[in-house]
Parts: sequence; structure tokens; C-alpha cells
Amino acid sequence: MKSNIGVPFFTDFPIDFDLEWQMSRAEKYCLINLLQNIKPSVAIEIGTYKGGSLQVLNEFSKQVYSLDISKAPKQFLAGKFPTVDFKIGDSFLILPDLFIEIEKEGKKLEFILVDGDHTTNAVKKDIHTILSYPHKNPITIILHDSFNPQCRAGIKGINYSQYPQVTYVELDYIIGSFWHNTTYREMWGGFAMIRLDPTNTKPALIMGSQERLFKRVYFSSMHLIKDRFHFLVPIKFWLFKKLGLKQKTDMYESFD
Repeated sequence: MKSNIGVPFFTDFPIDFDLEWQMSRAEKYCLINLLQNIKPSVAIEIGTYKGGSLQVLNEFSKQVYSLDISKAPKQFLAGKFPTVDFKIGDSFLILPDLFIEIEKEGKKLEFILVDGDHTTNAVKKDIHTILSYPHKNPITIILHDSFNPQCRAGIKGINYSQYPQVTYVELDYIIGSFWHNTTYREMWGGFAMIRLDPTNTKPALIMGSQERLFKRVYFSSMHLIKDRFHFLVPIKFWLFKKLGLKQKTDMYESFD
């Protein structure tokens, strides 16, 4: 039996169904409601792909910056979102200068969606880069795929006590699941949330409210085997390239 936990989806939000939105119903409802309430002056999206979540950020934010390692999102989406500033490259390299640029222009960064490279080290780099900057106002950070073991390890691998502006961390703000697509028993989805407040003087509240569920699902998942052989991924990339074969990550380089 096939299922898709992203549809049907009932909302007053004017969804563009031409834009692929790889989130569950719960995540979509959550993102719309959060942004509708925050109404960010400035929002950043790390990892845009085909613009599903970008349409929500664009609707409720005064200014949006889209960061992606691939040129494809800009080529495909710039016409649909003419006011979005598309930046191409590694997010952890772009972010420091972007934070300075936003501040110099007198704007307020109030929301960040982290949905880029889903490896543990990349997630840690993004979080560290964001938290290391001395932000001047409160920021809500949503990290997609917090139920994926690699992403979750990256989120948990941060020593949040080093960043006094962190007030709240919840790994399971929205819980993930075995995903609905062709991946077999792979754990995806879920929102983690980090809240920043530069005036904070109290220790951060750090939670993983569904940690027990995560562990139970993990021991029934493909990740128990797959993640042990993650070190072989570079060899797989090299082999596929040599043989001229397509792989799943190619979809992020081209929308054809």
C-alpha cells in the first residue's frame, strides 16, 4: 500500500502545486502557522530545492534569502519569486557575511529554516555558524528532518551551553516518521526548534520529547545498517560518476 503523509492537505494558504513540497501535513501546517504568527521582517531558508517551503516564507516575510549549494533553485524559481535573494554556495560560508549585510541594512532577521545538507557534520556547521553570530533580536530556527539519525546527531552534537542566547531547544517540536516515498524504512521528517534571545540570562531548556520513540523506530530502521557504512558514500559517488549512473542526490542539481 502506498501512502503520502503530505496530502491531502486542507488550508486557506494559496499553495502552488507546481512547487514540490517535501514535508508532511503536520510540518506544513506548523510552518504556515509559525510564519503567519511571526511575520518575519527577514527570513532565511537553507536548502530550497523546488520551492515548496519557500512559497510560505515568501508569503509571510518582508524579505527572504534562499541559500542553496545548487544553481537549479535560482534558475527554476527566480521568476516565481522575484523579490527573493538567491545565494549559491555552502551555507556555512555564506551566512556570516549575510548576517552582517542584514544588520548593516537595519533589517531584523527573525526566522531561519535549516533544510540543507543532511549529514551530521553539515548540520553541526550550520547550527554553529548561526549560533556563533551575536544576533541583536530574537530568532526562531526550524531544522527539518530532525527525525533522521544523521541530522539528529548533528543537532544533539552542539554544546548549547556555550551559546547564552539560546533559550530553548526541542528536537521533536514536530515528530518525524518512516517516510512515505520509495525509501525503505528510512527515518525522515520532523521539526527541531531552537529559539534565540540575546537578552537571555537563564540556562537553555533542552528537550528531546520523543527520544524514546526515536530509539524504538531507529532499531527497526535501515539506518542501523546504512549509517554504519556511511563512510563509503564518497566511493559510491565516484563509482556512479565513472559508470555514468544517476543517483538520488542528482535531483538537487537539476530539475529536469
